[in-house]
Amino acid sequence: MIFLYKKIYFIKIVIIFFNFYSNSMQLNFKWPESHIQLTPCHSTYTILSGNYVLDYDSKVTGNYHKDCTFLVEGPPGTQMQLNATISILNKTNKDECMDWIKLYDFYSNTTLVPLGEYCESKNLTNLLTFSNIMYIVINISPDDLFQLSIIT
Repeated sequence: MIFLYKKIYFIKIVIIFFNFYSNSMQLNFKWPESHIQLTPCHSTYTILSGNYVLDYDSKVTGNYHKDCTFLVEGPPGTQMQLNATISILNKTNKDECMDWIKLYDFYSNTTLVPLGEYCESKNLTNLLTFSNIMYIVINISPDDLFQLSIIT
């Protein structure tokens, strides 16, 4: 009889958790943040409203010191708020950037508006796009790291 009581108690917990989770989804609540590994190179990612974390690791893609491009598209008519952690260890000539990351706003079909070009470690906060489409070009070594947080 005790065994049956434990089963009923467990079922109630599962039902309560399911109801809470399903209600959250109806409110378009994303938890935890959606995590996207940017791979393979030259890819397009479509994101919905919410929080996203994009990671780039050249060890995963195998593209060392080669341009790797990504197009990130948010919901139509929205902007994206960007926060980024860029860790670039340029060990060579300080006058020449061997490793770099470039962020562009895809303002129209013919115009890329530069949001920033980085060849050193940097933390970016609250960078806002003009449109719902962003273009990223990455050329870094396996020792470098790029992580981008996007809020749509």
